[in-house]
Amino acid sequence: MVTKKVKKLTKKPRKRKKVDRFPLIEAALRKRTKAELVETIMVLAKQHTNVARELENELNIEKPADLLIEDVGLAIANATDFDERMLNHNFDVDWQAYEDVKKGLKQLIDLGHLEHAKSLAITLMKDGSYQVECSDEGLMSDDISECLRPVIQAVKKAGGKEADAWAFEMQLADRVGFICDQELAALRSKS
Repeated sequence: MVTKKVKKLTKKPRKRKKVDRFPLIEAALRKRTKAELVETIMVLAKQHTNVARELENELNIEKPADLLIEDVGLAIANATDFDERMLNHNFDVDWQAYEDVKKGLKQLIDLGHLEHAKSLAITLMKDGSYQVECSDEGLMSDDISECLRPVIQAVKKAGGKEADAWAFEMQLADRVGFICDQELAALRSKS
């Protein structure tokens, strides 16, 4: 008898209607002028860096070197950022930021800003290898290597004593001792 009361008192969850917000947004956007749409998009881009990043990619915006250098530095900070309370765990990683670093370093090299790319690569090696050191499995080590390879290739092509000195500095910055270790050792032995 007790079970009957429990069954009667328990209500079934009501079924929710599937409501799609996107037709509502689209209808509201269609009522706006082009200038209003641009203003709305700009407000969203200023408030949300992910929106700005997506717009830059979608619109194939070519950034001036100063902005590109700043953006690569921010992308490195975003890519290598983690909650230090999560040491020896698989913490969240901003994989898109690693892609942005890779793309940005390549662009800097293509624009003839190898010195800036080298400096940013050292920052990536320091902060990225620390992230690998603090993580459980170091899953981001391959991404860091992919970001650094174009810079290593450009430094190798440039050659000279500066290449050896930079490779040595990169090896010192590597806290785990295995990120691009073969490429950097080869670069040092060639100079």
